[in-house]
Amino acid sequence: MNRSLGSTLSGWVTAARSRLAPHPLLCCLAVALVPRLLAAFGLQTYYAADELYQYIEQAHRLVFHQGYVPWEFQVGLRSWLIPLVLAVPMEVARWLSPSPLFGLVLIRVLCSIGSLSVVWCAVRWGQLSQGHRGAWFAGLLAAVWPDFWMMAPHPLEDALAAYTLMPALYLAFLHRRSPSQARLLTSGFLLGMTFVLREQMAPAIAIIGIYLCARHLKNWIFAVGIALLPVIAAGMLDWFTWGEPFRSFWLDPYLNLVVGIARGSFGAASPVYYPLELLYVWLWGAIPLAWLAWRGAKNFPLAGWVALVIIAEHSLIAHKDFRFIFPAVVLLVPLAGIGLAGVWQTGKTSRNALIVILLLTGPYLSPSFFRLLGWQQSASGLYAELATHNPCLVAIASLDRGFWPIISVFGGPTQFTDATGAAYADAIVAHKGGIEIPAGFTLGACAQPSWAAFKPRGPEVCFWTRPASFCQPQHAAPFSLVYPPAARAYVIRDRLAPYP
Repeated sequence: MNRSLGSTLSGWVTAARSRLAPHPLLCCLAVALVPRLLAAFGLQTYYAADELYQYIEQAHRLVFHQGYVPWEFQVGLRSWLIPLVLAVPMEVARWLSPSPLFGLVLIRVLCSIGSLSVVWCAVRWGQLSQGHRGAWFAGLLAAVWPDFWMMAPHPLEDALAAYTLMPALYLAFLHRRSPSQARLLTSGFLLGMTFVLREQMAPAIAIIGIYLCARHLKNWIFAVGIALLPVIAAGMLDWFTWGEPFRSFWLDPYLNLVVGIARGSFGAASPVYYPLELLYVWLWGAIPLAWLAWRGAKNFPLAGWVALVIIAEHSLIAHKDFRFIFPAVVLLVPLAGIGLAGVWQTGKTSRNALIVILLLTGPYLSPSFFRLLGWQQSASGLYAELATHNPCLVAIASLDRGFWPIISVFGGPTQFTDATGAAYADAIVAHKGGIEIPAGFTLGACAQPSWAAFKPRGPEVCFWTRPASFCQPQHAAPFSLVYPPAARAYVIRDRLAPYP
């Protein structure tokens, strides 16, 4: 009976393999979608503060007409493009539910679907170089690589730029192999969008553009012409919202690089930060990934060079973060999949398994992976619970690295202040025992700040409420976070969503 059951299972596996083998693209996209949707629905986390305060929060202001205005949106340093795009699904969700939570989940789902462009390109790259085996290996590695599916739900400019840069590079490959006006124009447009989303990608864009157009003047005219369309459109958006065309294009590098706000207010790191960070994020997996990516780059040298240029360029910029080189990682991982297909030896089960285990266990056992799994999850839960009380004025008295103020979960006319306005508020958020809570408040709920490796976890953060009749928002100062003094001279009127 056991032998019969084994034969039946073996037959099913063989049949399934024969049916799925010819469809690597469909299968890899399906595999990729599972962890991405699980993260979108199950993890109410935030990857970086920019995601929350500069993009989601600003979209929330457009839809719900209240929220926090960061200094970047007081001086016109950021384009309104990403918040405007995010406001569309947020507004659609508001028609169905008055709670902002539905809109936040919808944004995460749509971003996760958009991230599949990386998997699609990985499969196609693998197929071009190693046939079906390359398609499966590059596609599956891109599907399950933790950095990819954990970043997928988050609307960050670094990630969005990666999702346009990689298809642009793939289409450039195809155009050089078999010239096509459609590929030329699409690749050029995507390169222009990449620049709009993250202008720091300019050196990488230039390299791909030179490869795309080569020595053909006609190619340059068409590719550059269509690449300028999204750039000009974004410049005109700045004109409409800030009153100056292309303001966000020049003010960002000027304030952060020339004036030095990014370095002075948000920290500087060593030029060797990124190699060390990759070792920390991937542990021992960084070694086989580098080796396999090097082998894969022999098939697509341009992709390897573009990745190295992105890392080298950002190594020269004082303020650093892993997400800034995410477009480079998006290129390296599929190259590693292509390299893996090249070194895979049929019949060498132990050798093949060892390579895969070393490659994947490193990033999945990294402290960075476990930190991001729950980063700001407890803050999201606590603020969402407080939002159900519909407070009039919330005094935020706790500023903890592991517990950010999540204002975008409030859908009503709630206003926010800092600890100095606690006496006028009907809700307070603070560390337990951190401040003296005025009489009349009742403890609601508490939560632990998010965990980070090698850093002490702060005390619990709680919220207290009292009847709304105590609320006097007119006497409280508006809530604020970091505001670099050097930026105050550049304050400008926001025509789209004026702030007080």
